Amino acid sequence: MNSSLPGLTTYQDLHAWSVDPKTAPDFWRELFIFENLKPGVVPEQVIQNSLEDAFLYPPPQFFPAVRMNFAEHIFQNKRGSDVAIYACGEGGSNPTKVTWSQLKAQTQAIAGALIQLGVQAGDRVAAIISNCVETIVACLATLSIGAIWSTSSPDMGVAGIMDRLTQIRPKVVFFEASVVYNSKLRDLRGKVAECIGGLQGLSEFKLAIIIQRDALMVPQPSAVTKTWEQFAASGTGRELTFTQLPFSHPGFIVYSSGTTGSPKCIVHSACGLLMQVKKDYMLHLDVKPGDIIYQYTTTGWIMWAMVLCGLSYGGSIVIYDGSPFVPDPMVTLRLASQLKISLFGTSARFLSDLKRMDIKPRDVVDISSLRTVTSTGSVLETDVCEWFYDHAFPPNVHLISSSGGTDLACALIGGDPTSPLYAGEIQVPALGMAVDVFDSSSDSHISIQSTGDPGELVCRQPFPSQPVQFWGPGGEEKYKSAYFDRYGPNVWHQGDFVSVLPSTGGYTMLGRSDGVLNPSGVRFGSAEIYSVTSKISQFEDTICVGQRRPSDRDETVLLFVKMKDKVLDLTPDLIASTKAAIRSALSPRHVPKFIFQVNDIPYTVNGKKIELAVKQIVSGKKVTPSGSVANPESLKQFARFLDLEGAVAIEESRISKI
Repeated sequence: MNSSLPGLTTYQDLHAWSVDPKTAPDFWRELFIFENLKPGVVPEQVIQNSLEDAFLYPPPQFFPAVRMNFAEHIFQNKRGSDVAIYACGEGGSNPTKVTWSQLKAQTQAIAGALIQLGVQAGDRVAAIISNCVETIVACLATLSIGAIWSTSSPDMGVAGIMDRLTQIRPKVVFFEASVVYNSKLRDLRGKVAECIGGLQGLSEFKLAIIIQRDALMVPQPSAVTKTWEQFAASGTGRELTFTQLPFSHPGFIVYSSGTTGSPKCIVHSACGLLMQVKKDYMLHLDVKPGDIIYQYTTTGWIMWAMVLCGLSYGGSIVIYDGSPFVPDPMVTLRLASQLKISLFGTSARFLSDLKRMDIKPRDVVDISSLRTVTSTGSVLETDVCEWFYDHAFPPNVHLISSSGGTDLACALIGGDPTSPLYAGEIQVPALGMAVDVFDSSSDSHISIQSTGDPGELVCRQPFPSQPVQFWGPGGEEKYKSAYFDRYGPNVWHQGDFVSVLPSTGGYTMLGRSDGVLNPSGVRFGSAEIYSVTSKISQFEDTICVGQRRPSDRDETVLLFVKMKDKVLDLTPDLIASTKAAIRSALSPRHVPKFIFQVNDIPYTVNGKKIELAVKQIVSGKKVTPSGSVANPESLKQFARFLDLEGAVAIEESRISKI
């Protein structure tokens, strides 16, 4: 960025300048130029209203005079012979190289076919396909026209898929006939046929395109289906053109987790998302031109769209389709060594699993090319961070934990290559994000960020990747209630419970606000409990929630434990030592009243614990799991804890027999 900016010598100076209402427009303008979003264009107007007066709701328009196209930006200034994508199937052997010339030719054919079918700007195009080259091609083709792209992972059930598709009413949907996951070939043709049957009830729907990967998995032909090859052939001969669109034009529809009901359809502008992701990559993750970047993700996660933006740097992206544990947990790190990956994106759970398995990657493969490792999806525990540097990865690698979300399409808080890193903390507020911590006991705008006390994570100024809208009937009210009910239209309420350590300025994630534990008026986050239970060797996993039934005068903290060895029982001694460990590490007020053994812990398909659903079930609320729950059967076991007294009696009887 402009090196002549006066008085900016530290990251804190730069951040303060980027969020000061008087200078923030200069930051966003400089960032637009720095990212070369539209070559030769210097936007005069950054936001439709002054940032000193702007509300976050309704969402304001950034760069209202700019016209551009996401896909055009991706293809600009690329050499045709350079590798754009390394595509890897499960196991990671023999990655397929896709050059820029090949990517553009495939995009041209699919874009031509979409236009031939009558797809226009604003139409929806959906995909229920895995993390493969075709997904990227279809997305870029869709965005080149100005249509809106939406994707979901094929591991989702029919009900979950249709819950999404019937809300956005797509004109075209891409499917695949089969996938390979965990070494198993999975036939999806029955699921695809059922989805197509449901889509035919939508007036907007015209065609399903089916990708055939296995010679034996031949899709059933019909009047509303084509194979990928047939569809691409119908678009050949058309020049690839890029519709010039307003900066805030919708480009992506992504979905809330929807673990306890229909998912919300969150609409992002393509260019707002692009600008924010490029900022995060270039300024926070230190990505440089020519870098090779990898992020493990499914197509149903916002991280997929962020990886897509990685194509804009002139380097290469690595996409991986399959389990990261097949044939063994080192498969993706061997890819990092083989392809000389610079940025390795993974999850806190993956790193925790490596630690639990006593795997030390730097002793197994050459990962000297790594400059940055990112951890997303859940809290990165202090002991995992210490293991990372002491035993597992080269000491010069920057380990970055960040927090943002599907609804933000960027980081609120994240990493900084120029600042110290403290184990268990997220380093800094992201540039341009006016982050604050509000007193959780009040609905007034009381900042407690400087005190070190835990509170609500908020953002006090508009940002370019705010959702444009929530799609469908009632979307406006859903949008408002999701982020602005508590603090009003000029504060984005993220729904995370955090604290800031005054001595370091680092952020500690304490859990989701709706999962905050509140026994006898003492508020603390579930992540604090997990920081202790993750160190107990007999536990494979835990989930901690508060129970408050209609008849209860106070909340009761319950800890549920999945044992590492299924033949082991939770013994009285282990219960006592667990409570003692929590009391010693935290405080007597943090100790769960009851600890129970369960068979499994519920997660979303994106690897996040589902605390809210468990909390609702044990508190007597009816919960219907959605298609985004990876293991919905695990939720059934918690219903018996609604009768807490009965569950305690059964537990006491079990323990007496040990």
